Amino acid sequence: MINTKALTKALLLLSLLAGCASNDDNPDTQPAPRPEINNQISVKKVWDDSVGSGVEGYYSRLKPASGYGKLFVADRVGEVVAFDSKSGEQIWQVDVRKLDGSWLNWFGINLAPPARISGLVASYEHVYVGTENGQIIALDEKSGKEKWRAEVEGEVLAPAIAEDGKVIVNLGSGKTAAVDAKTGEMVWTSISDVPSLTLRGVSSPAYTQGGVFVGSAGGKIITYNAKNGQLAWDLPIAKAQGATELARIVDIDATPIISGFNLYALSAGGSLSMVDIRNARLAWKREYRGYQNMFLYAGSLIISDDRSVIYAVDSRNGVEKWANTKLRNRRVTAAAVISGYVVVGDFEGYIYFLDVNSGEIKYSTQLSSQALLAQAEVVDDIAYIQTREGKVYALRIKQDETE
Repeated sequence: MINTKALTKALLLLSLLAGCASNDDNPDTQPAPRPEINNQISVKKVWDDSVGSGVEGYYSRLKPASGYGKLFVADRVGEVVAFDSKSGEQIWQVDVRKLDGSWLNWFGINLAPPARISGLVASYEHVYVGTENGQIIALDEKSGKEKWRAEVEGEVLAPAIAEDGKVIVNLGSGKTAAVDAKTGEMVWTSISDVPSLTLRGVSSPAYTQGGVFVGSAGGKIITYNAKNGQLAWDLPIAKAQGATELARIVDIDATPIISGFNLYALSAGGSLSMVDIRNARLAWKREYRGYQNMFLYAGSLIISDDRSVIYAVDSRNGVEKWANTKLRNRRVTAAAVISGYVVVGDFEGYIYFLDVNSGEIKYSTQLSSQALLAQAEVVDDIAYIQTREGKVYALRIKQDETE
């Protein structure tokens, strides 16, 4: 029997690709030429290393996780490595795949299918590894030894969070699941409707004061009680519009940001909103469209939109502070901020440092010959950047020439 829903998705995606191909001469869809930058700051490579085969040819925003003085890095296949975050010294390395049972295992060769790792989070003295195979795997942060693994009802497409004694994950199936952080036992699973066509991706949950806040494929912020998964409230951020399923996509794939009683959400359907979580009401709403994670820094929301225009928006009222269009359509990564500079990567493997106050590009260099996909992990004054090939760079802005 033909799966009509799957067929509809396939046809719509083919239509989208055909539309993109037919717009090759449309300047609005073409990548801007790489800007010529006269570097005005100095960036120091603290250390670099590599992990497995990276994400290969797949689109994955897999990025490092930090904690306990370590940087935890994985490739998509199943390799997880812990580095000393300051020196880059390797502390341990494990393969989270189960052995395939062949004689090659005696020689350290494992031909088991890829684990399809999609995200990491370090907490409760563990590193929690999420996979597209629908598993959460807990590793001891000191040794990498596996403590437990749990099956969940859907693909893990974004890093979990570890809060309230639980590991909580938003799933590709539309469900949110919570497992006990010590044992991996299922605590609760929610139920959520998913539109017939969505982007392949989800946001990580956000947590505060006993509540779990999730961006949904239907354009809503959904809030659950972290203890038992009971629905507290949901609020539409973006409404589906248009005559086709493609035009009606309103996914919230950017992880919500919570600051005090304010929650910030960005939808692929064209809405940036601030919600007062005390009463589940919109404080303000602006027309920005995106699916990459945001970054909150010194009262500014830093956004990479769906056209790779980078914005700084006042978090109090939604007023735009600046916009940088020089990287338009260069498929930039989600933004992060280090030492007063916004850092993003692009589809040609270049990274850019922008002044957080003006948006002016102050520095650029090429890290890879392939596209950069993942948001930088920033800890203290170091930005950790993982490339598609699995290379990891620890970068710091030089404060003076003696460094």
